[in-house]
Amino acid sequence: MIELLSRAEAAVRRVRAAQPAKPREGGQPLTPEQLAMLHSAPLLPTDEPLRLAELRDLGIVDTEADEVCESLVQLAADVCGTPMAALSFVDASRQWYKARVGIPVADADRDAGFCARAILGSEDVVEVPDAAAAPWFNPFLHGPGSRPVRFYAGVPLRTREGSAIGTLCVMDEVPRRLTPPQRQALERLGRAVCSQLGLRRQLRLATQTDRLTGLPNWLHFESQFESAHPRQGVVCFVRLKALSQISAAHGFRVADALVQQTAARLRTLADQGAFLGRIKRGLFLLFFPDMEPGTFTQAPRVSAQLQAPYTVNGLTLVCPVHLGFAAYPRDGATLDEVVNAADNALQLAIERDEPAAFFDRYVDTAASTHYRLEPQLRAALDRDEFVNHYQPKVELASGRIVGVEALIRWIHPQRGLVPPSEFVPALEATGLIREVGRRILERAAADWQLWHDAGLPAPRIAVNVAAAQLRDGEFVQHLRAALARVAGHGDALGVEVTESVLISNMARAVDVLSQVRALGLPVAIDDFGTGYSSLAYLVTLPVDEVKIDRSFVARIATDAAYRGLVGTCISLARNLSLKVVAEGVETEAQARELLALKCDQAQGFWYSPPVPAGELARLLACRERPA
Repeated sequence: MIELLSRAEAAVRRVRAAQPAKPREGGQPLTPEQLAMLHSAPLLPTDEPLRLAELRDLGIVDTEADEVCESLVQLAADVCGTPMAALSFVDASRQWYKARVGIPVADADRDAGFCARAILGSEDVVEVPDAAAAPWFNPFLHGPGSRPVRFYAGVPLRTREGSAIGTLCVMDEVPRRLTPPQRQALERLGRAVCSQLGLRRQLRLATQTDRLTGLPNWLHFESQFESAHPRQGVVCFVRLKALSQISAAHGFRVADALVQQTAARLRTLADQGAFLGRIKRGLFLLFFPDMEPGTFTQAPRVSAQLQAPYTVNGLTLVCPVHLGFAAYPRDGATLDEVVNAADNALQLAIERDEPAAFFDRYVDTAASTHYRLEPQLRAALDRDEFVNHYQPKVELASGRIVGVEALIRWIHPQRGLVPPSEFVPALEATGLIREVGRRILERAAADWQLWHDAGLPAPRIAVNVAAAQLRDGEFVQHLRAALARVAGHGDALGVEVTESVLISNMARAVDVLSQVRALGLPVAIDDFGTGYSSLAYLVTLPVDEVKIDRSFVARIATDAAYRGLVGTCISLARNLSLKVVAEGVETEAQARELLALKCDQAQGFWYSPPVPAGELARLLACRERPA
């Protein structure tokens, strides 16, 4: 660019030294008759929609001035010896000046100037020797205090596709003509501007376009929205529901081809005025400008268009979608806010497994609740606000405390004791359960050692293990470290996992739990009977104990069907040499029924609620005293 500017400056000196000459053939200025005809001729190029789309994609209108553009415009004025020059872009309603010399305003009405007429034809330079010959033209188009325009010459700026999006133009206060060297220099400067625009377009494509589909990425989508200044509209998130499964079954290239076909289908909506972008692999974003929520009818059409079968490499594939909609500015006063609202609506559609959902500020999704809570959970972790409480497991035959379950509690500085149902799902969703689980394990080992050192009959502590912990390659190492803290006492610790955690990755579960048992620690299946229980699982999994879910125990004393169901579970477990623990025992009648059914242990508020380590120590001490 520096070299180009140097050559252009040299051209200025050559042009100033040149003698005036008659204009060359084929480049004659417009005659008065032609100017008069222009007034009645259509002022829209034949490729107007494409031209405006290319101008919009260029992202140059209403941007800040830059040094290169200002230098090229100044050179044009110097070369042609005019007091006015501009780099003008013609949009739907105005000619906007990216850079200007001698012009006091940033734009002018599209129909008021010559730039909109200069882009109509195929000439290299459109020259108007005396603007007074055009009866429609007001020389003070830039305002009453501006220089009058009596002479105009402009070079149409064409894109690679051939659309003229603006001009590099010079203007004077008196009628005149360009010399051949001036005309030639202006053409060269126009080509330099087009080269700059081409580089700008390539850079924009590289940084603001999705490479797989050619659609705008988030940066480009955002700039389109801001340039349009919409008064209202509807934002739509589109998620391809089965893309991961298709990729796993047929390969990523088939999935990529399906994404490309999805983009092609969505482009038909963009052709009708919608903004379109691809955010990530199977996620697209649309904005329908000037749409009102009450009259928006695109949802069924978008859904039907995307759920029609795809053909990829001879395969016929169907990929269901989830759609999330939000209204601008009703559901968000900024693009970020309304996109966030549409994302919440999308999560709601996913949770409900529905094709589409509209944003409802009174309906919160589990995912958004979890992630809003994440900063508080991290702070609680840093301040060591998570503590262990312990609930006894009692041997039904003797009434002795033979074990305890470690249960996490959150001691909030303002709210006090927070129920686990309010934060444990968020710990699991955000992955914080790994670190919190490790600390629960460390604290359990420390508490067991304190009870043991105090001469108390320290019971085995069962620690709950989440799916994320089973996937953690360091989980077994953490168990070894906890065992080392209790001097290798194998009767100090155990683990509990739910059925759903086990079944989510059976091979991994078998591998990890086998390592746990090799350390001498028993494994229990929690909430037995509520998930995927079967004889095959019980035979396959390395487990020692099953815990019958509280939902069955609650009706054991009042409903014969539930008593029979619990009895079947106990018989099944005992036949497999598994210990049986009943959860949620809250009445003496439930305890009697369980004892009659030969259940081994029971746990619940009938015996004790979950209590802090110090209170459990007092409970153990009381149980040891002779009656």
